[in-house]
Amino acid sequence: TWLAALDGGKALIWRNEGFDDQPNLKLVDQAALDNPPAHDHESDRPGRISKTGGARSAVEHTDGHEQAKHDFVQSVIAGLNRAAEAGKFHRLVLLAPAPVLGEARPHYSAALKKGLVERERDVVHQSTEQIEAQFIAALES
Repeated sequence: TWLAALDGGKALIWRNEGFDDQPNLKLVDQAALDNPPAHDHESDRPGRISKTGGARSAVEHTDGHEQAKHDFVQSVIAGLNRAAEAGKFHRLVLLAPAPVLGEARPHYSAALKKGLVERERDVVHQSTEQIEAQFIAALES
């Protein structure tokens, strides 16, 4: 069983070498996103497009900060998909805040979905003991 805890900017992935009720988590991978504030992603003013008749209008800014978070979540899920498809785990407990789970779900592979236990928890900045408690609770329910 693997455990993945992620938010929009940090991911921690462990392998449980113990039992469900007495985990012995070993860190497999970790990733962090270096994501500056949204205003650092933008240029001074919106771009312009020309329309027929010579009219011009502004193009809406894309939020580079939010896009970077979305890309990060997608990247983490892609790695978990590859691990599931390679048979590295048969069950995955995924702990993440609701918005992150919402972004992640469309990217789950069939192999990942098969053994997935999702819990809406924001734990990446908690202690390992607190995360272990959430892991045990997810497997008991």
